[in-house]
Amino acid sequence: MKDIVCSKKYFAMGGEFQFSCFPQSFYSKEEVANIFDEAYHEVKRLEMKYTDFGPSYFNEINNRAGVAPVKIDEETILLIKKSLEVAQQSHGTFDISFASIGHLWREYKEKNKCLDQEIIQKYLPFINYKLIELNVAEKTIYLPYKEMKIGLGGIGKGYAVDQVYRLFIKKGLYNFYINGAGDIRLHSRPDAPRKWRIGIRNPLSEDASKSVGVIQISEGAIASSGGYVHNVNGDKFNHHIIHPKTGASRRDVISSTVLADDAITADTTATILMNMEKMEAVKYLNENNLSGFVFCPEGKSYLSQRAIRNFGMDLS
Repeated sequence: MKDIVCSKKYFAMGGEFQFSCFPQSFYSKEEVANIFDEAYHEVKRLEMKYTDFGPSYFNEINNRAGVAPVKIDEETILLIKKSLEVAQQSHGTFDISFASIGHLWREYKEKNKCLDQEIIQKYLPFINYKLIELNVAEKTIYLPYKEMKIGLGGIGKGYAVDQVYRLFIKKGLYNFYINGAGDIRLHSRPDAPRKWRIGIRNPLSEDASKSVGVIQISEGAIASSGGYVHNVNGDKFNHHIIHPKTGASRRDVISSTVLADDAITADTTATILMNMEKMEAVKYLNENNLSGFVFCPEGKSYLSQRAIRNFGMDLS
């Protein structure tokens, strides 16, 4: 957009974070750039604190699984509580203890191997959010089995984007765009000249620039989940998202997009939809009055009732 006064890109959380805004009444371009840098440092703080790819504050929970409760701070309690609430709402379709098998998938993929069913069945009982012992009064969390692991991959980016949004609002920014590796949150003043235009990537194309349509939105969040990789068996649609009830990564839905008021809701819901059959996904969106849609391998899209009202047409 030619009217954008400032736009910066950073690498964080395994992807690209981009911040943009239109001209500001009280800030120069340089001052806006400094605020963007401050936001990037906040994202990096969260990444270093909550990564499960190496030593971190968060990974101490996994390291002490089956041994002893771990003391955690208020921010971590907030994230874990929210994760458990979403798990309950989705009847376990979203479950941060997916990492009990997710970590094993990661190790095997690094060796260009597939996790066999015998191992999946052995560790599947440890994917159960109800086993997580969160003691808010004592500020502790405990995973009662050494085989259990938790990860914030389905909620962490959404939380980071919402934190950046809060920072920008606190600083007085307006008419801005936050894209955290596909998790997007936007702000527009009532007098903004036009809406933000967000392209939705075509999951059937290897070309990231190819889209299936454009969403125009003034305020709120958009998150997409999916994409594809080629696994060792040549399965084009083998996802990185682990189904918490089967431990597998094959599924009926190859991508999902959700619009919501905040990035955490959009992020977690997009993940949930990836773990559902297509019509189950649409039903979940309708039950929660959310605008969104899913794509299937045959190239057809399925929209929620609210999405059909908003877009006025099917994206198939």
